[in-house]
Amino acid sequence: AARLGATLLLERLDALIRRGRLAETSTDRSSPLTAREQEVLLLLALGRSNRQIGEELYITGKTASVHVSNILAKLGAASRTEAVAIAYRQGLITREETVG
Repeated sequence: AARLGATLLLERLDALIRRGRLAETSTDRSSPLTAREQEVLLLLALGRSNRQIGEELYITGKTASVHVSNILAKLGAASRTEAVAIAYRQGLITREETVG
């Protein structure tokens, strides 16, 4: 899908992989975030609200809010935007993951 430039298909495949938790577990121990926090961070970078994050990950908006708060604390960020900027700088997310 990526090679063909089928971005809508790629987004839907990524969402399916996240919902089914089919993604390989990262062996990179340098990330301070849990696997679920990484998923939430990626959706933050895509500009999703807590409610939207909850819908995409099949959790409540409140649970998404808790994950966001944990991400902010772990990255030492004061805002969602700052957390995403820090995550880019630290290599926790890449441009390829967030281009939609």
